[in-house]
Amino acid sequence: MARQARGVGTAGDRHSKEQLLLGHLRRAGEATRKQLAQAADLPMQTTADIIAALEADGLVYRRSKRLGQVGQPSILYAIAPGGVFGLGLHVGGQCQELALVDFNGRIAGRLREDGKLPDFDAVMALVARGLDAFQPDGARPRRICGIGVSLSHDLWYRPQRHRLPDAVLAAWDAHSLSDEMRARFSLPVFVENDTRVAAVAEYLLGAGRDYRNFLLVSIGPHISGALVLGGNLETGSHGNAAALGAIPVGPSRLARAQEPAPDGEFLGDRASLSRLMRHLQLHGFTIHAVSDLPEAIDQARGLVQDWLEDCVAALVEGLTACFAVIDVEAVVIDSLLPSYLVLEIVEKLQQRLKRGERFGLTIPAIRLSELAADASLIGSAVLPITAHVSPRAAPADDAQTRPKRPKA
Repeated sequence: MARQARGVGTAGDRHSKEQLLLGHLRRAGEATRKQLAQAADLPMQTTADIIAALEADGLVYRRSKRLGQVGQPSILYAIAPGGVFGLGLHVGGQCQELALVDFNGRIAGRLREDGKLPDFDAVMALVARGLDAFQPDGARPRRICGIGVSLSHDLWYRPQRHRLPDAVLAAWDAHSLSDEMRARFSLPVFVENDTRVAAVAEYLLGAGRDYRNFLLVSIGPHISGALVLGGNLETGSHGNAAALGAIPVGPSRLARAQEPAPDGEFLGDRASLSRLMRHLQLHGFTIHAVSDLPEAIDQARGLVQDWLEDCVAALVEGLTACFAVIDVEAVVIDSLLPSYLVLEIVEKLQQRLKRGERFGLTIPAIRLSELAADASLIGSAVLPITAHVSPRAAPADDAQTRPKRPKA
């Protein structure tokens, strides 16, 4: 879908301005061309040309006219939800999920498989089944622009992949997900890790909408992070930006089944659901996976509270070290925990970080994720949408995006 917008510079410059205007329009909900020009600091004629091109492509539409003002009524524009769709696939250690997501980030259809290991062939079959389910007439909607894939920590980072069976890992190592999906489904494919795509989704559609600079902290089986600076996702020279789990912290006060490691503890040891699971197992609970946690949490409120206090204490240490290096406006916390527990973590963090604030260190706002468990799924679908609307900003495919990883 090629767009021709006159008088707005080179193709790269045009795409950049399109993204800028679409971002403002998404945040505002509806706006006139004059309002968009002022918000983006663009000339009126440039804004009018870009909006005309976006309207011709079905990406924005005229919602209504603003009446009651002197002169001609102003036309209000809005994002056209059905202008383009992305297919988002999240591949986790025990859950795979597929969603059709519209231009406004709303899930128009979804399929989910729980309690299953990420078998490569089964994942491919899920995508095929989803394409059929989302298009019952058998004709692919002309505006599905690609497939975005978010891979869990265990699949993305090779050193942690010992948590999955050897047969499962061998199948993934024997295939190229992006190449085989492109060949089978004739769609562009983009692959990233789940925390980074969650940050993209929060920036465009969730708690990060109000910030240009923020740190996403994801408390899952592992703790992981993603850094957005100036509205751009920063991956770092080696793809390891915001590797929060590697930050050294003090020793835990929780009971343990073994002596602490001689080289000390790290944030990943204390502020993760794996530590919560081990803590509950040590006290007699049978827990094999994160999906077993909800029932145990209801039966072990005291033990969970002990872990939560230890987790927050570790986060205060780790995040204080981060703030001494990066000056962000906000920290967005997401987790697979029940929302009331995540909210408690957010509130305790805000209080304790503020108490420890010192000269030269500014504590940012601590925000609860607005997209919660759907952040990675929606974020994966946003990847092809972003690439379609602004090719210059497109993420690379699997082989180009992922950092070179050491062998296990």
